Amino acid sequence: MKSLITGRYHLILLGGAILIALGSTAFLILHNRDFEESIKSSPMGGKDGGYTPTPSTNATIVMDHLKKGMRWNPREDGASPYVSRPYLLKEGKLIDPMAGTEPLYPPVPNAWLIDHQLDYTDMNILDRDPKHKGFTVREEFEAGTDPNDPNQFPPLCGKLSFEESGIRKSTYLLEFSGQEENEGRKEFQIRPVQPLPNPAKGNRPDTSGRAVVKGDTIPGAPFLRVVDFLEKKKTINDTEYDVSELIIENTLTGERHALTQKNSSREYKRTPIELVESVSFSYQLAGATPETIVVERGKEFTLNSLDKNHTETYKLTDISQNGALLERNGKRFTVKTGTQAAPVK
Repeated sequence: MKSLITGRYHLILLGGAILIALGSTAFLILHNRDFEESIKSSPMGGKDGGYTPTPSTNATIVMDHLKKGMRWNPREDGASPYVSRPYLLKEGKLIDPMAGTEPLYPPVPNAWLIDHQLDYTDMNILDRDPKHKGFTVREEFEAGTDPNDPNQFPPLCGKLSFEESGIRKSTYLLEFSGQEENEGRKEFQIRPVQPLPNPAKGNRPDTSGRAVVKGDTIPGAPFLRVVDFLEKKKTINDTEYDVSELIIENTLTGERHALTQKNSSREYKRTPIELVESVSFSYQLAGATPETIVVERGKEFTLNSLDKNHTETYKLTDISQNGALLERNGKRFTVKTGTQAAPVK
């Protein structure tokens, strides 16, 4: 018997292994059925449980963001994820331009420089012309325009200036010698001290007298019109003199002048009447050489920007003690002697 077992030992071991395997398989099958039944009977399992997983697109959204990348929007104070906003060293102290109210470059506020993306670390920033328009940052600030916008310009006439020596004038000296009645109307006798064209003699200049009624212009000086007559008497050293006045209006400027009737008194003086014929302006944009522009009274003239792409047309309407008066699109500007133009308020 012992020899029989020894001779078939390997078969006995194989059979035992098979029996163990079959038992284990049966055990697992039974427990698997129990697990399926427990899942089906739970609230979350099976078709009768009523549970439906919520669809999710989070993974899709994340992948989309990863493919497109994220943009960093700079902060208004100039800071970045890695660098703080700039500070300035002034008088040994670090200054934050965003804090406080004291401007770095008066009168321009720090916030205005920052809002217009200008380098406020540049000590000469107010004298710069970032877009080469012919105007400095200071001039753009004063005009209320954007120095970084190539389509915005302060008035080009702001670059005009002139000197007293650049004004060309004509002086008229007239004498009012009295009045006469002629066919029921009052005629005033006027004689030019300097030769004036005489329409009655083919417009040849002379100093002969001309008779003018109220409302008419003076022959040879068509811009001067007689508008009024004032009778006046004056006693000087017990002697009475006729000092009546003839009121003359300059139709170009609206100015009025009084011509005192000529008499033998030592107080009598002639009244010169001046008419500006033209003005010689100096026109200089920032970064350009000055130009000379001669403009006649009442005439239009055109100014160009630095790149010649922007033009403005003005009319020289008047010149008086206040300066040269310009007009453009219903707006008026005054250029004073030795200074540049400013809007008339």
